[in-house]
Amino acid sequence: MINIVLVSHGELGAALIQAAEMIAGHSDGVYSVPLLPGESPEAYGEKLSVALEPIEGDGILILIDLFGGTPYNVAAREALKERVECVTGANLPMLLEVLMSRDETPLSDLAAAATVAGQESVRNLGEMLAGRG
Repeated sequence: MINIVLVSHGELGAALIQAAEMIAGHSDGVYSVPLLPGESPEAYGEKLSVALEPIEGDGILILIDLFGGTPYNVAAREALKERVECVTGANLPMLLEVLMSRDETPLSDLAAAATVAGQESVRNLGEMLAGRG
């Protein structure tokens, strides 16, 4: 099983997990590592390392809330390791896609599927309803 780790500013990751569980039920191997107010990048990096260390399985997909923020900068170091992929722009459709696909999809393909699901879920509803998009 590929494990999913959400890294985010505050409790966004935990909230996404909770929302996904409302839709798809509980899933094992899903974790949140929040950056808390006042936490230094160094302390956050240590917290993420400690959280990742005991995780076993077929790999780790790290979903990151925001490209360029502290969670991104810290998680990017993890992406250099084997069996770790990182995708930014974490959202609920992305999380649901990876939860439903992770048992039969290789890690690199799962990261690609997460990216597509996240991008395809962004829509301008006004344009859609007006027939402009």
